[in-house]
Amino acid sequence: MVSDSRVGPLLNRLGGLYRDPNRVDRDASSLLKSSLGKHLSPNLASLVENNGDSANTLCLKGTISIHFRGTEYQQLMDLHLPPGYPVRPPVAYVRLAAPNMYLKENHPHVGHDGQVYLPYLHEWRPRSHTLIELVVAMSSVFSADPPVFTRAASAANPAAAMVSPPPPPSNSYSSSYSATSASMTTANDDSMSERDAIAQVQEQIALDESKLEAEQVAQALKEEQQRAAQETWDAKNFASTKEKVRRKLQSHLQKQQQTIQQQVQTDMMDAKRLQLSQDRLEGQLESMTVAKQQLEDQHGVVDKALVDIRALVETTKQEQQEQQSKDGEQKQNIDDLVRPVSAMDAQLLTLATENASYTDALYFLDKALHHRTITVTIHLKAVRQLAKQQFLARAVLVKIAQLQMSSQNGRTAK
Repeated sequence: MVSDSRVGPLLNRLGGLYRDPNRVDRDASSLLKSSLGKHLSPNLASLVENNGDSANTLCLKGTISIHFRGTEYQQLMDLHLPPGYPVRPPVAYVRLAAPNMYLKENHPHVGHDGQVYLPYLHEWRPRSHTLIELVVAMSSVFSADPPVFTRAASAANPAAAMVSPPPPPSNSYSSSYSATSASMTTANDDSMSERDAIAQVQEQIALDESKLEAEQVAQALKEEQQRAAQETWDAKNFASTKEKVRRKLQSHLQKQQQTIQQQVQTDMMDAKRLQLSQDRLEGQLESMTVAKQQLEDQHGVVDKALVDIRALVETTKQEQQEQQSKDGEQKQNIDDLVRPVSAMDAQLLTLATENASYTDALYFLDKALHHRTITVTIHLKAVRQLAKQQFLARAVLVKIAQLQMSSQNGRTAK
C-alpha cells in the first residue's frame, strides 16, 4: 500500500524514536487513506505517560464517526503512537469540541482525563491488531454509549439540559404556533381585518402540521435507512470477525493435527523399534536355550569321559604297582647315571648344568614379562644378575675347554 506523504517527514523529524518506523508508516497510512480516517490528520504531539514520562510522538488528530439514535456524529479524538509501538498499544484520548461539552462521569471505557480503555487495547497483539480495527472498535463502543454530553447555558436545571450527544434540532407545533401568533399580532397592528388574520392563522397551522408530518416521515425514513446501514455494517463486521475466527481456528487445528500426526509417527516408530528389539531378544533367548541344551549334553559327555579316565588311571596304577612288585627293581638316582672321570670333568659338568639353568631362567623371565606377571623393573634386575652369572660360567667353560684342548695337543705331540 502507498504510504501517506504526510507521515514520512514527521517520522524523519522524530529520528530513532520508533524501532520499526516502516511499520508505523504503514499502519498510520492505512488508517489515513481509509474511509474511517478521512477526518484524521498526522501531527507531532507530546504524550505524557502515567508514570510522568513524556515524549514527542506521532499523533493522529481529528474525528471519528459514531451513530447515536439514528444520527451520525463526529467525535473529536487524539490517537498517539507511543515510543514502543507496535509492541505497545496506541494511546487514545477523547477531546471536547465545544465549551459546553463535558466528559460523561463513570464511563466504562473513558477515564476522567479522556483516555480510552478498551479490551481491544488491553489484548493488543502487534501481529494481529491494527489501527483500523481500533477505530472500528471505538466507533462501535461510543455509538452504544457516547463518552461526552452537552449542557445548555440558559437552562435553570443543568441536569435537565444534559444530552448524549445533542440531537439535531427539529421544529414543533408549539414553536410554529407561537411564530404564527406573533405574525398575527403584527398584522393587526397594520390594520389587517380580524377575519383575514384568523384565516391566515388557520392556513399557517395547517401548513405547519403538514410540514411536521412530512418531517416526521422523512425522519422515520432516515432512521430506517441508518438502521439498515448499521445492520449491514454489523453484518459485515460479524462476517469479518467470523472469518478471522474461522481462519485462526483452522490454523490452530492444522497445527494441532500436524503435532498429533508427528506424535503418532513417533509412537509408531518407537513401537516398531520395540517389536524389532523384542524379536531380536526372543531369537537370542532361543539361541541361548539351544546352546544351554548343547552345553548340558556336552557336560554329560565330559562327565562320562572323566569317569572312564579315572577308571583307566586307577587300572593303570594298579597294573604299574603289580609290575613293580613283580620286577622288584628300584629306581636309580639320575645323578648316578653320569659319573665324571676327573675333577675337571666334574667342574665342566657342573658349569654346563648352571649355563643351561640360567638359559631356562631367562626364558621363564621373558615369558613372565610377556604375561605381565612381573614388572619391567624386576625383569631387568633379574636379567642383569642372571646374565652376569651366566657370563662367568661360560667364561670358565671356555677356559676349561682350552685347557683340555692344550692337554690333548700335548699328548698328540709326544
